[in-house]
Amino acid sequence: MEIIHGKPAQASKAKFCLDLLPGKLIDIQFTNPLSVRFKLSLVGYEAGKYLILKYPVQAKKNQYADVLKEGNGAIVRYIVEGERGECVAFSTTILAISFRPEKLLYLAYPKNIESRQLREVSRLQTHIPAKISINKLHTYESENLLQGLIIDISPTGCRFTVHVNSGFLALKKRPVFVHVLSPIDNSAVVISAHVRNNQMQGDRLSVGIEFAAHEQQKMQNLLAAYTIDIA
Repeated sequence: MEIIHGKPAQASKAKFCLDLLPGKLIDIQFTNPLSVRFKLSLVGYEAGKYLILKYPVQAKKNQYADVLKEGNGAIVRYIVEGERGECVAFSTTILAISFRPEKLLYLAYPKNIESRQLREVSRLQTHIPAKISINKLHTYESENLLQGLIIDISPTGCRFTVHVNSGFLALKKRPVFVHVLSPIDNSAVVISAHVRNNQMQGDRLSVGIEFAAHEQQKMQNLLAAYTIDIA
């Protein structure tokens, strides 16, 4: 099967992988007979056969009956985090709708997908202990900080993960401060940043963070201290 990066003309043979885990929110758009979009949770899938999604809770009895029916087509979109970040999209059709024990949508497994890179700057995979606060005055030792790991990083942003039972889940889009210990003198470096997205991945909360523009030199120095070289 084909996985398409960027424009269709750039198609290349590659191992086909949806890179999806149960519970991930997926954007699904129907265009016939009405243009309707839902964000639905993935229940699971069987490669080559079908995907199973939660039925939209806002679609009450007889609502969207002409849209949510077998044979209708749809476009699925979702974000895959990684070194550069990608938006993945593919066309599908509704195979079936189950009603017991729970109402679910069965979608046809895609024959090809398209992906578009989201980041201009590559991120390097890391394993750096870090903490997040919503107050710059909090120290690294403060109990109010959310402790986790930076699993990828660049001068402009990073992905921070934390076990769901070790902190709060309501880390929405908002300004935050990232606290990292310098490997040179073990002093705490505090970086102004902004939460851009978060999602559950297994038993961990994964948080996408963008560093403030005026902090880039500070980040360059910190990456150099960790001997991280990102071209």
